[in-house]
Amino acid sequence: MTKNLTDAKSVSVVLCTYNGARYLSAQLDTLLQQTYPISEILIQDDHSTDDTLSIARSYARSHSFIRVLLNESAPGFNGNFLSAMCKATGEYIAICDQDDLWHPQKLELQMAAIGHHLLCVCRSMPFSDDGVSVAYDPRTPNYHPIRLLYCSIPGHTMLLHRRLLSLLPPQDHDYHTNYDVLLSLTAAANDSVVLVDRFLVNWRRHAGAATYEPVDGRRSPSMGNGLYILGWSLWHHRQMQPFLRTFFQRRQSLLRGIRADSPLYDDALAIAGETARGGFLGLLRLCRLHVKHRHHLFYAEGRGITNLLRAVLYGAMQPYYYRFLLPPSR
Repeated sequence: MTKNLTDAKSVSVVLCTYNGARYLSAQLDTLLQQTYPISEILIQDDHSTDDTLSIARSYARSHSFIRVLLNESAPGFNGNFLSAMCKATGEYIAICDQDDLWHPQKLELQMAAIGHHLLCVCRSMPFSDDGVSVAYDPRTPNYHPIRLLYCSIPGHTMLLHRRLLSLLPPQDHDYHTNYDVLLSLTAAANDSVVLVDRFLVNWRRHAGAATYEPVDGRRSPSMGNGLYILGWSLWHHRQMQPFLRTFFQRRQSLLRGIRADSPLYDDALAIAGETARGGFLGLLRLCRLHVKHRHHLFYAEGRGITNLLRAVLYGAMQPYYYRFLLPPSR
């Protein structure tokens, strides 16, 4: 990796670790092979009990632009990342997980694409070397603000301008959500997300990963899956309603804390409010908003009668998509 930063905008790579000794060296090697010069690699550890810290410090002794810190403020991967990003010194910040592998041109291509945007994202290819299930969707992902109300952009794909941090909602409030949701919703609410439509991260999936979830075959958009999801949602509607109300009240509070001024932001706020409100009239108002934004509501943007039908039913299908909110059965 070239270390001459004279003509390059400064980029900090923020890598947060916890018991990542098994994969950390392989990931750090891909950072050192980047074709864009990195001004700083900031590794912040969350009090690992394995050899993670010794590996990180070994790399820091060999490379002066690597800093190793301990997370003393907010335990857990979410607080660790938010804390570490605030300590980064670069004009741009790239988020890095401890167990992935980066394509050598990841930073170069994202820096070329970000322009005036707050956030640049890329695609990632899931893989596993320990037998867990993986799946990927070959369609071009959709990062429209209305879509991101219901999902988030994976943090490991993100390169952001540090100005995005100043637009985040106040951090003295617990929104019960992850850092990647905060970043992606804030950037999207400001209509400031750009995609490099290439696979630039090999996304390692393993049972020990903090974000690993088994593959849900019901997510694929088929008629049979749609009918199953609708039936499950109608059957469990009463049981799920209190959990959906709480979840979307928090999402509404998060949106209100974001500094943004756009009609899309106003509609996203309205969708969160109607979902939290519940009831028949709320569902009708939610249906109207989903139909209005049906071209941008789903994973891949699309048109036609199928998207219209999905938009009409999408509000009624929310209980299935948020069934993870239910307390574990005994």
